[in-house]
Amino acid sequence: MIKIKSIILVTGIAVFNLSAAFSQKKAEMINTKWANNPVVADGFLSDWPDSLSLFNEATNLYYSLANDDKNVYLALRSASKQDLTKILAGGISFSANIEGKKKDPPTVIFPVLDRTPGKNRNTKEQPEVDERQKQILSRIKDIKVTGFKEIIDGGISLQNTYGIRAAASFDKDNNLIQEIIIPLSLLNLSTANAGEVTYSIKVNGLQVPSSGMNQRQTTQRQQPMGGMYGNQFPPRNSAVNKLLTSTEFYIKSRLATKQ
Repeated sequence: MIKIKSIILVTGIAVFNLSAAFSQKKAEMINTKWANNPVVADGFLSDWPDSLSLFNEATNLYYSLANDDKNVYLALRSASKQDLTKILAGGISFSANIEGKKKDPPTVIFPVLDRTPGKNRNTKEQPEVDERQKQILSRIKDIKVTGFKEIIDGGISLQNTYGIRAAASFDKDNNLIQEIIIPLSLLNLSTANAGEVTYSIKVNGLQVPSSGMNQRQTTQRQQPMGGMYGNQFPPRNSAVNKLLTSTEFYIKSRLATKQ
């Protein structure tokens, strides 16, 4: 009975999250900017003169998109502490797709935190903000990719040979900054013949357990929720539910061309 209830709970959450993730299908039209100078993925916005003027309310992300004849560039800034927790729980997925051409387009997921257990820390002593940020950044060791023809799905090095680059940092206001670079060739795009491109930016949130987990693992992962809400779903506006629910938005644009 416990196992059945756990499966129902996990399945219900997964369906709920899936419906939330696909609830925003309408894409916003934007103008992608031409990158006059090469963008370096270092987690700083010195390469972005507009200081990320675009904003998406659903994800609370400021962003900017640019390209040259070799790469597409994305920069993101999130200021909300709650959104930071959600981003660090599951990363942000960024994909580029020619409308209607591919169901599962090439996608980069970043940041991906190393979950390997470290030394036990004294939980009574909370680190200072700067130290906590250093700890977070030190756990970002790779980039996750899916849907690329030339690359096996999974993690790749930050200094991979494919030309995909990503970096994160915190600015002076403790906002999380991210930069992602993807070669146009890996997306089968070119400034010479590219049509309208649909980009997806999704804050994944905490991932629910897979159906392959054993009963003990599933029960352990669900205990905090079961203890708070019994076998019911967490309230829609609860912090737990917001952490579990992915949030996605779409933008459409043609690749910029050099003037």
